[in-house]
Amino acid sequence: MPNEKDSDRDHAQIGGGRVLKGFILLALPWLSFQRDMLAIMKRGIEDASHLRPIANLTSREMQALMMIFDPSGKWRNLVDSDLQEKIKQAYTETFPEFVSGSVRCIEAQDALLGFISDLLDKLRKDTKPNGGTAVKTK
Repeated sequence: MPNEKDSDRDHAQIGGGRVLKGFILLALPWLSFQRDMLAIMKRGIEDASHLRPIANLTSREMQALMMIFDPSGKWRNLVDSDLQEKIKQAYTETFPEFVSGSVRCIEAQDALLGFISDLLDKLRKDTKPNGGTAVKTK
């Protein structure tokens, strides 16, 4: 009826606000968890004792790939007899750059997650009880 105060639109707005607030309340702990995991990953990468096993694994994987694609070593020996050693040396020289890039990527992800968390928390706090959002004007 047109004269009723509670229209379907008002109920939809109230429900939408609850859904948004519920989504935000569920998303904030997950974002916090992701930030904690990024911090753990960053500490693990920066700790030099964790890098040697990763470097050895990738070096050995590269050697295994070369053995699979060139089992006789004919092509590798045509290029250079010390190709495997040169690849290992190049990898050892470039690995610190890879680590540095990984740390920067983790820091960028952490900054982005922090921004999203702050934005969602602000949105959660600014949500009106009737389901709308408080619009602040200057």
